[in-house]
Formats: sequence, C-alpha cells, structure tokens
Amino acid sequence: MPPLDVSIDDPVLVALSAPGEQRWGFHQFPALSRMPDGRILLMYADAADASETHGHPAPGYVSDDEGQSWSFLSEELRPVRPHFSISEVYDGEFLVMPACEYLNIDAMGVELPEPVAEACVYGTLFHYRCSDMPKPVQDYFRHIPGKRWAPGSGTWQDTIVEYDIRKLLPWRRADSRVLPRTYFEHPLLRWHGELLYPDYRARYVQDNGQIIGHGSTSLMVSTDNGQSFQRRSTLAADLSDRDLMGEPALSATADGNLVCVVRRTDQTQKPMCITWSEDGGNTWEPIQDLFDFGVFPGVLLLGNGVLVVSYGRPGVHLAFDANGAGKSWDHHETLIAGDHAAVSQHTCGYTSLLALDDDSFLIAYSDFQHNDPDGQQHKAILTQRISF
Repeated sequence: MPPLDVSIDDPVLVALSAPGEQRWGFHQFPALSRMPDGRILLMYADAADASETHGHPAPGYVSDDEGQSWSFLSEELRPVRPHFSISEVYDGEFLVMPACEYLNIDAMGVELPEPVAEACVYGTLFHYRCSDMPKPVQDYFRHIPGKRWAPGSGTWQDTIVEYDIRKLLPWRRADSRVLPRTYFEHPLLRWHGELLYPDYRARYVQDNGQIIGHGSTSLMVSTDNGQSFQRRSTLAADLSDRDLMGEPALSATADGNLVCVVRRTDQTQKPMCITWSEDGGNTWEPIQDLFDFGVFPGVLLLGNGVLVVSYGRPGVHLAFDANGAGKSWDHHETLIAGDHAAVSQHTCGYTSLLALDDDSFLIAYSDFQHNDPDGQQHKAILTQRISF
C-alpha cells in the first residue's frame, strides 16, 4: 500500500486563558462532539482537576463551518466538566449522560462499609462493594441523570439511564468525601443495533472474584437505545494490580471488528495498550503494548478505511493505520513535541477526534505555551483539520 499523503491545516484558536495561567485543570481536557443540528461542540475544563469540581458548568464553543471558526455556546444544552460528549444514537436521537455533582457522604449522612481494596493512583483510593451500601446510595449508582434529544420534540429532555450495579465497586479518594459515579467521556459507538461504551470510571469485581485496586475497563452495552447499560465483559485489566487500565477509546475497525486503546500510565510513564474483539466485545485479545507512552487516547475509523489514534503527554501525536485494523501504524505526525523530562509542561496531552467526512477529521488539544501577538504566554485550546 502506498504511503499516506497527510495534509495538516494550521491550528485554529478556540479559547485562550489569562496570561500566565499555569494551574492544572484550567484550559485543559477538550472534547469534541456533533450536535443534532450538525454543528460541532467543543468544551473544555476550567477548574481544578478534582472530583469536587465535576458536574459544574464548563465553557462550550460551537462551529457551523466544520471547525474553521468558533463562537461561544449560549444555548439550552450546557456542557459540564471535566468531559462532556453528545452521542448520536438510533432513530435520529441524541443522548448525553454527563458528570453530575457527586454524592457527599457527610451531607447525606451515609456510613460507609469497610473498604474491600485500596490502591495508590495519584493518591490513595478506597473501594467498596455497592451491595454493602444503603439503598439510596445504590440507587445513586443505578439511576444516572441524562438528557435525550428526539426529532419529534426537537428539544433536550431529562432522562434517566439505568446502569448495571451488579458487582459494582464504588470508590473515593482518601482526602475526599464524595463518591464519584460514571459518565460518558466519549460518544457512544453504534454497533449492529447496540450502543457500546468502554467504562473505567465504573469499576467492577472481576469474573474470577478478584478486586483490582488500580482499576480496569469494562465494556458496557445498551440494547434499548441508551435507556439502560449492562456490563458485557472485562475489556482490559492488569491482574497483577500494578498498572492503571483507564481512559479507553473504542472504535470499529475496517475489517469489521472492535479495537480499543487504553491508558496504562499512572505516576510513571508507560506504554498504552491495545486490544481487539472479533465477537462484538464478548471476549478480548490479550493486551499488547502500543507506543512508549500516552494518556486519554482518541481512536477514529474514517470512511476511507484509515484508522487514527491520537495521544499525548508529553506532546500531542497522531498515528495512522492505512489498513484500518490497528495493527500497522506506519505513519506518524507530531503536533506538539513535548519533553519527556517535563511531561506536563507543554500540554495536558488529552486529545479529542471528530470525523468531518470520509477523508478528514478534526483534532482538539491544549497548548500550554501559546503566545499571543504581544508575546504573552497563555494556555490555549486549539483545533486542527487533518485530511488525506
């Protein structure tokens, strides 16, 4: 196969911080998704990277010219941090299940059971069995608020998504009094009449009864157009309980299978991993290392059959498989080089991908060293169009 001819447009500035902004969590974590009217939504986080800030309003920008220009969103559907995505589901409908303000155990008067596992992932995490929790807490994890848009109404209406809590392991940070629950960070994948979502925020006891403190990724599946989700399989887990298996990105492949790229990096740099399923996500191949590092990857199959992976920290990078199976990454591009000696100096490394047509896509990312015309340094949220 001839080498890919990749064209990279100049970056487009979406949002700029105040000069000299250096706080972690501010002007970071961009997310792209398509709105029901065809416009593109881009949101990002503008607060400390902590569970207590989740579910609060976040800035949103929209583009009606496929990312060439952006304007501030001032409409009914307001994004919340840290990530927010709109999913096109079936029957012309759209669904969001955003982060909400988490349950505060002190405010609710909840007495937690004894933890069943402990791990160190950027601080100590405690895990509990959901089945040991009071019923109001179980309901908090089972019934998750969302919004649904249907062609008949043409408006966003409140809905409840019923989530699988069998073998669920709620968790909290040792220095926090809130119990986080899951939300959709990436758009759902439509797959043969089902909706698929790789979830690492909802943690579960493994099929062999093992509890993995560092976390794992499960494949969640809806057969009723997003009304409810059930856990189908463990997608990626480190049974030695050493590696983080989180921030997964799921895609179809050009040969009709599923592929998922997963972050392993925690306090130290590690390769991402990749795995495939040939049976609709019931079983997954043993994980393989992918590249040398990476956080919050994006994966996108274009209509022309090219599979794209984005990743970062350090820097922002793209890799392409012209065959679309995710096994031959023959072409690479770097948008921000970064520095392995200071991995968080140039960008948060979180990326988001959105297809524009069969031969092009948009990537969003942060740039911590963006200079304005006066030479002042800011954090910036940028997009770039990539085409073939």
